[in-house]
Amino acid sequence: MQQSIRALGWTATILTIVLFIFLASLFYSILQVVILAPGIKIGGLESEFKDGNVRLSLPILINNTGYYEIDEFKVATALRDENGRLIATNSTLMRNIGRGEFKYEKHVISLSFADIISKMKSYLFNDANIRFSILIGFKYAHALEFQALIANISIPWRAPFYGLHLKSLILRGSNGTHLFFDLYMNLENHFVSDIGGPLHLTIYNEKAVRVGEGIGLLHLPSRKRLEEPINVVVSLTSPEAFTGRGFAEVSFRFPMIDELVDFGGIEYGQE
Repeated sequence: MQQSIRALGWTATILTIVLFIFLASLFYSILQVVILAPGIKIGGLESEFKDGNVRLSLPILINNTGYYEIDEFKVATALRDENGRLIATNSTLMRNIGRGEFKYEKHVISLSFADIISKMKSYLFNDANIRFSILIGFKYAHALEFQALIANISIPWRAPFYGLHLKSLILRGSNGTHLFFDLYMNLENHFVSDIGGPLHLTIYNEKAVRVGEGIGLLHLPSRKRLEEPINVVVSLTSPEAFTGRGFAEVSFRFPMIDELVDFGGIEYGQE
């Protein structure tokens, strides 16, 4: 009986020592990966405008310099407006990174211009700050799992139609079938990309009877102010209703997403 108890005691002692050695090597291995020989690198934030989306990307490089396999490494990002409302979120999961292995991924979070037009229209006309958070999750050696918020920063949003104001709509001439207007606007493109597309005008007389529709071309490079008027040619659909006075409804169409942005209304023929 005493021998059995002694054997059980030795077994418990050995298991305790083995567990201690495993935990010590595990924590030292994590220390090796994270601090001593850093094997987790998240690059700088990159941005681009492509296919109607604002794309923010983070390059992720994992070099497993530890003793055990990295079961999972997860990066989750979120964009929130100044009131804390969630705008967009995405995550990237990297699995089964063995000892001494490299893995590279590019994490991408996108903000659709269609969503901005439908849900956050003020972002088209006003600069703002957006909160950008990065959460990482780490599962190691089938034994240890944790997550941590490593960044919660403010990034600037720059509006494509900053300070939009319709100043005047001047009728330059007509030929019985078409009207020729110059549209003057205050407008600055603060966005990271050039903005270009058709301006749509619907023309009414002073009694709100529609008399015609026309198109002008707006092209404004990034970080530039609109200096020249937009020339608009209007086809008369009801020539008999045209009186030389009235108002126009103005909108812009994003070609890549086929969405209309309302610019408002402006009078003509009042000068």
